[in-house]
Amino acid sequence: MKRIWSVVISLVLLVLVSASAFAQTRRVSGRVTVEGSGEPLSAASISVVGTSLGTYTDDQGRYSLNVPDGPATLRVRRIGYTLKTVAVPAGATEFDIGLTRDVLQLETQVITGTATTVSSVNAANAVTVISGEKLNRAPAQTIDYALQGKIPGAIVTQNSGAPGGGVQVQLRGVSTINASFLPLYVIDGVIIDNSSIANGINAVTQAAGGNFASSQDQRVNRTADINPNDIESIQVLKGPSASSIYGSRGTNGVIIITTKQGQVGKPSLDVIQRFGTARLSNKIGIRCFRSAQEIDDAGFDSTGYGAATNKCHDYEQELYGEHPFNYQTIASLRGATPGGTNYFLSGLVQHDGGLQLNDNYNKQSLRVNLGQRVGSRLNLRANSELIHSMTARGISGNDNTGVNPYTTFSQVPSFHDFQKQPDGTYPRGLSVTNFNNPMQNTELIKTPEDVFRLLGSGLASYSLVSGERQTLDFTVRGGIDAYNDHARVISPATAYVEQVNANPGTLVNNNANIFTGNIGANFTHRLIRNMFTATTSAGIGQVRRNVDIIGNTGRGVFPGVTNVASATQIFTTESQDIVKSQSIFGQEEFLTMGERLLLTAGVNGERTSNNGDPKKYYAYPKFSASYRVPMPISKIDELKLRLAYGRAGNQPLSGKFTLLTNLIDEGVTGFRASTALGSAGIKPETASEIEGGLDFTLFAGRARLSATQFRKKIDNLLITAALAPSTGFSSQTINGGQVVTHGTELELEMTPIRTDNFSWISGTTYSSNKGKVTRLPVPGFIPPSGSFGSRFGNAFVQQGQLITVLQAVNGCTALNAAGTACPSANRVLMFVGNSAPDYEMGFTNEINFGSFRVSSLLDWRKGGLGVNLTNDYFAGSGLGFPDTARAAKMLDGFAKGVDVWLEHTGFLKLRELTLGYELPAAMASRMFNGHAQGARIELSGRNLWTRTRYTGLDPEVSNFGNQALGRFQDVTPYPPSRLFYFTIATTF
Repeated sequence: MKRIWSVVISLVLLVLVSASAFAQTRRVSGRVTVEGSGEPLSAASISVVGTSLGTYTDDQGRYSLNVPDGPATLRVRRIGYTLKTVAVPAGATEFDIGLTRDVLQLETQVITGTATTVSSVNAANAVTVISGEKLNRAPAQTIDYALQGKIPGAIVTQNSGAPGGGVQVQLRGVSTINASFLPLYVIDGVIIDNSSIANGINAVTQAAGGNFASSQDQRVNRTADINPNDIESIQVLKGPSASSIYGSRGTNGVIIITTKQGQVGKPSLDVIQRFGTARLSNKIGIRCFRSAQEIDDAGFDSTGYGAATNKCHDYEQELYGEHPFNYQTIASLRGATPGGTNYFLSGLVQHDGGLQLNDNYNKQSLRVNLGQRVGSRLNLRANSELIHSMTARGISGNDNTGVNPYTTFSQVPSFHDFQKQPDGTYPRGLSVTNFNNPMQNTELIKTPEDVFRLLGSGLASYSLVSGERQTLDFTVRGGIDAYNDHARVISPATAYVEQVNANPGTLVNNNANIFTGNIGANFTHRLIRNMFTATTSAGIGQVRRNVDIIGNTGRGVFPGVTNVASATQIFTTESQDIVKSQSIFGQEEFLTMGERLLLTAGVNGERTSNNGDPKKYYAYPKFSASYRVPMPISKIDELKLRLAYGRAGNQPLSGKFTLLTNLIDEGVTGFRASTALGSAGIKPETASEIEGGLDFTLFAGRARLSATQFRKKIDNLLITAALAPSTGFSSQTINGGQVVTHGTELELEMTPIRTDNFSWISGTTYSSNKGKVTRLPVPGFIPPSGSFGSRFGNAFVQQGQLITVLQAVNGCTALNAAGTACPSANRVLMFVGNSAPDYEMGFTNEINFGSFRVSSLLDWRKGGLGVNLTNDYFAGSGLGFPDTARAAKMLDGFAKGVDVWLEHTGFLKLRELTLGYELPAAMASRMFNGHAQGARIELSGRNLWTRTRYTGLDPEVSNFGNQALGRFQDVTPYPPSRLFYFTIATTF
């Protein structure tokens, strides 16, 4: 490390000595405005091409800067507008510039390194950029919901329809089996935690048995905490060719979030008020019996049928028929002072009710972003956000006690009444479901999850050299992400489902404290010549993550008591983890040939305490090139050719150590070695990716077409190998195996119609990928979780097969003598298809007509298979569906060895629809006593319509959503909803 720093310091001194003097200059002033309207543009960047000279416009769009004597060329940039290069004649001192709106985002700055960005016109990777305006066109509970259908190459799936999150993003297919499968999230340079911590509902549902949390708990991922309205833009680095700068955390891609900052100009106060509601969007359907005899024939007790006033209850509507009152109140203040301080302050209060009584998601946040310019060389920035969220998601997913509503609905004839009686009591359920009453549970069983979170980041950048032909900046940045997640489950002894237990009354008290901190420093040098611009960056970084999760479960708790210490039986568990990482990086960017050719090379060396050798650095290099081809062909403005290669890693999560387990021998507590042997040579998984593509700009900037092909190879997969019993151990985590993924991504954006009063902006995305296991040093295996057996369907990892292949019993060599069933010995186990979709497409449209705007988003997912075990509950119980013939056919097929629970999970969904109207300025001013600059009203909807062949509640849900493989099991989930909102947004 000392040697590295000595080299860096020597380079700095060399640059300082060679800093060039300024040439003779003159002062040029003018205004930057919007072409056509003449509206002044503040915070526009004006730079002199071939030099480092530059400035920004003030709130009136005015600028003034020194330019070299003689003819000069100015480059003008402004977010949301097309870059413009203009020639200033020799001797000119006044020069006005007009910019056109960049409706297709042809000119955005994309991240290429830890400390560098380039214009998207030169970028060598297919980086998806989503503006804050596009992200928030329709209100969403979390940013993950808002990303659905907007990123080519991303599968964004929700675990269930419960409020408050539980969404996973998977970029460019499956990249691991046993390591982390989620992309890395970075907010304002700070790596944040996106863990999904189980709340312990397994203690009640017994989905996996035992007293603690399990992989089947319906978890909330922590990106749900982020306020989407604070976001300026999101950049998605989809694979290692772009994300190698993040080393051993970049295999699964990186989602980089930039929040809003203060800006030059008149301070603006934006207030957004939203009111909304939700509706149940799909139901399984409950069978209605027409007579007591029909009930008896079905094998159920018809007692009470004759006296029932309602002989066919719609249980789904009765339980999930709530029409919650949802709201969001958002306020933000943005501006700057003459002293060089810029600020952005925002606050959020949000409430989203569930379809079930007492289910909800509440969030409050306060953000303060400050920037300060000190003199001409020092720039300071500090961002912070304090977040509180409270989630109550009820009970859904797999269970073995009958407590899940759909488990009960599938077992109880529909004449049975679950509703609250006039005396305040609830009828008992049937013994087959442990007397469970779902209506009673909504009142008695509580599942609050309380999160307090602090995000903070700071940056100091000092200009060591600021010459006309070169600059050298030194930057230090750091940040923290700290939160406490306190999840509780309160299932009192008065709940009928508890009264069958030996110790009725269950309490779960889980407390997680997660801390992530990172700090880094880097030098960035820009050498500017007439023929080229070279940007050199180098630096170091460190990341630390501390995890402490304590779980306490109490059984046998007196009604009304919420203290686990008062329980008859107490079970305790704790999980601790500390991970430290260090990195050294360097990168060179070379822009030449009139800014048409960009060459980039870089490497990130990283070591982490999770590796077998914590002192060993692993190298993650990257190389890329892009060339903008001059196109004399009519209608083709520009063609860009691009090629990129990069390598990233995926840290081991466990397997380094041989752990100790508790042992009680003759009443004495001790420890013994685990049967899983630690691996001293364990190392990160490695993903290498090569990506190539073509980008066309057409029809004078009216259309953009991007085509990308990639090949991603994942080596050193972390897998479990069996050991000989003679070793004293049963298994060991090793590095071995390989998965190769090929994929295609297409993007087409265009403005078919654009006039002064009418415009139509259309976007289409397409993506497909398939990953195959090309090498596996162990026999084929079922992943550790995510399966209910091959009779229904499971993931299976085997050399030569797709990594997303679905295996199931789906055939019979010979039926029994009666021809009614397939003996187990005759069942045919086979690979039945691909659980991943064939491809996914997104269709966005925005139409502006005068003061009106209509925007929509359609999300189409073609192909893919899922296992609909919810149908097994209803068909297998004997109650069946309203269509009894269908249920009988399914049971007959299953008995004969056919996997009737496999279904196609493709769909077409109307994700977003918004109709907006911009109020006339005079009306807005009168409504708010002359204080409002503008106001608009909007009607919005989310998930309004779905077309699918899938017969379950929702083809997207998964009982095992929080893992890389096996995310296709549908087990009695929380049903989906349609969301409706009315919004009024005002600017003061």
